[in-house]
Amino acid sequence: MSTSPPKTTEAWTYTSPSTPRTALTLTTSHPLTFPPSNSSEETLLISVSHAALNPGDIVSLTAMPFFLHSTPSAVPAFDFCGTVLQSHNQARFSPGDNVICFPPLPHMLKTGIGGLQKIVPIPAKYCVRLPQGKKLIDGAGLMLAGCTALLQVRQAGVKKGDRILVVGASGGVGSAAVQIVRDVVGLGGYIAGVCSGRNEGLVRSLGADEVVDYTLHKDLPGYLTERFGGEGRRFDHVIDGYGNQELYKSCAGFLKEGGVYDAASIHYASYRLWDLLGSVVTIGLNILWPRAQWLGGTGRTFKICSLGDPGLEMMELLAGMLGDGRVRVVRDSVWGWGEVKEGFDVLMGGHAAGKVVIRVGEGEE
Repeated sequence: MSTSPPKTTEAWTYTSPSTPRTALTLTTSHPLTFPPSNSSEETLLISVSHAALNPGDIVSLTAMPFFLHSTPSAVPAFDFCGTVLQSHNQARFSPGDNVICFPPLPHMLKTGIGGLQKIVPIPAKYCVRLPQGKKLIDGAGLMLAGCTALLQVRQAGVKKGDRILVVGASGGVGSAAVQIVRDVVGLGGYIAGVCSGRNEGLVRSLGADEVVDYTLHKDLPGYLTERFGGEGRRFDHVIDGYGNQELYKSCAGFLKEGGVYDAASIHYASYRLWDLLGSVVTIGLNILWPRAQWLGGTGRTFKICSLGDPGLEMMELLAGMLGDGRVRVVRDSVWGWGEVKEGFDVLMGGHAAGKVVIRVGEGEE
């Protein structure tokens, strides 16, 4: 490296669990730790341009015991992009490269890093190159939602020509899922998306053939059974980016025998620890409870998306899909560096259409 890396950076940090408005503090001297000179791992120093907020960030902020962190303070945002300033053991990247980054939770707990800091040291294995012709903001919000949706599609076994229901189709995961499903099922497949009617145009533009406005139906499971329960109309699989437990409990009415109900999570009433634990219990029961309907089960397989570290193969695939236009990141709103708490307010409201993005750097919009 030609110059020594900086020792501190500006960042939004927290030191104990609470709501984003209470927990987050803007500091100008968040410490940076770069690997020792004898380390063999390629590590990058990134100037962050944009970071996307995710429900997982809210969980980490509000409900995760802080003793799980190895550092005295931590920075949120799993999902960010920026420009390489320096590279230790340069191999895949050089200074000036634009990259999309997605460090997994264990690394964030160990190091305290996150996308809501101006400069981030990060192992190169958690980064992929931004496709040529794309702006940095185009990559913000791609990885966590995109990898989740891609894993769901793979877990469910979606194939060409399938009929697929996407629940939460206008959200971060759901909007990615509609596009990925369309790429897999082709023009001969059929996609129905569940979302608010105000987002119908968006979801159709992403590849859905039909949109179900959940606000018009007090009994949404009943309507889906009525609309799609006939011969030849049932879905091969359900990709649920929202986590609607009531739909899963009633899915035998509109999901074929042998079909998979794959959920990104089970929606929780709040981000309090006991509600999150209740969601975990529900997930376990869905997986373990007998599937035979006469025993009180749904008769359909439930799978949950447990992403962890997606690995370079999946990240490179998604970056390629962004580059060739098969996938784009839907943005609900973009907020300035001083508006991080307002961005979290939108996300916590539960009705964002796509990703909530923070402009961290001073670069291009």
